[in-house]
Amino acid sequence: MFKIFYIFSQSLFLAVALILCLATVRQVEAREVSDSVRMPQKRGVVLYPSDLISVGESEWVSRLRDAGINLLGIHADTVFEPLSQLEKYVKSPQGSNLLRLCAENGIEVEYELHVLQSLLPRDLFETHSEYFRMDTEGKRSQKYNICFTSEGAYRVIERELKKVTEWLKPTTGRYFFWTDDVTDGFCHCPECEEYSASEQSLIYENRLLKMLRDQFGPKVTLAHLAYNQTLPPPIKVKPIEGIFLEYAPIGRDYSKPLSEKHQASLEENLKIFPACSAHVLEYWLDVSMFSGWKIQQLQPLPWDEANCRRDILFYEGKGIDSITTFAAWINQDFLRKYGREETWKILSEYGSIFEGKTDLPE
Repeated sequence: MFKIFYIFSQSLFLAVALILCLATVRQVEAREVSDSVRMPQKRGVVLYPSDLISVGESEWVSRLRDAGINLLGIHADTVFEPLSQLEKYVKSPQGSNLLRLCAENGIEVEYELHVLQSLLPRDLFETHSEYFRMDTEGKRSQKYNICFTSEGAYRVIERELKKVTEWLKPTTGRYFFWTDDVTDGFCHCPECEEYSASEQSLIYENRLLKMLRDQFGPKVTLAHLAYNQTLPPPIKVKPIEGIFLEYAPIGRDYSKPLSEKHQASLEENLKIFPACSAHVLEYWLDVSMFSGWKIQQLQPLPWDEANCRRDILFYEGKGIDSITTFAAWINQDFLRKYGREETWKILSEYGSIFEGKTDLPE
């Protein structure tokens, strides 16, 4: 009888131990999944001031909050809405209301800008053509960007930058002062010629960050935009501390997940820039791009939640915890044409991806 009891007790002990062991393994596995694929700290959209004005600050903020979006980027460029228009908006009662509502609802605000034509005023060309880029024919041109090795240009930029940052104050301490959005707008002078577009951009970004830190201290950071011509990583020029990667894969096929080519491009950039501070700017909700940048011919969003989910999982897997998408031209005209609730449902689905990240799509 004792022998039977002994065998039973040993078997029970082993069974309990096995159950506890399996439970521990499951806890470790769950923790590993949670740690390896986690919700990005920053998840957002980028809009024009006109989008905010058209729909209304209150509706936009409530929709972002309900979708779990905690970052709003406001965009200016040299084609549709220049920096002066953004300044007017930020200083207006509507702009003040937006900033207040964002603060009350836990939404950070940043400014993503093609700005070089404002930082180096074009009317200086007549007296200081050496500040401006040289084209492929060896002629100085006031169109687009600057001569990226011109000391005189940087003296002007520092002066103009102080004017801009008097009113432009991102709540995150991250700044985005991009080069001009053109296919071939970089400098071909003898001093710049040896540097690629990415390297010329980084020369400018390194200088700009030093100016910003002289003003605001060592905590501010500045984006290096990997986009179009600057998608390949810089080699000859290294980023100073505080320059972070902003990866914007424009031109990709949004009917499919991120291609192997773009994945490899990001991985090459992450060899130069730290993943822990990297930021992705996508186009999943960019009405302006899907409309061919023709505002009178607004097209529907070719939204594919499964592909977007795969993209986000890929980015998170690379250690990136800051992800946004352009949502430009989601305005009243778009909402009337393609449905208000249908559009906000897409925004909600985009936000929910960050919460359902462990559910891998088939």
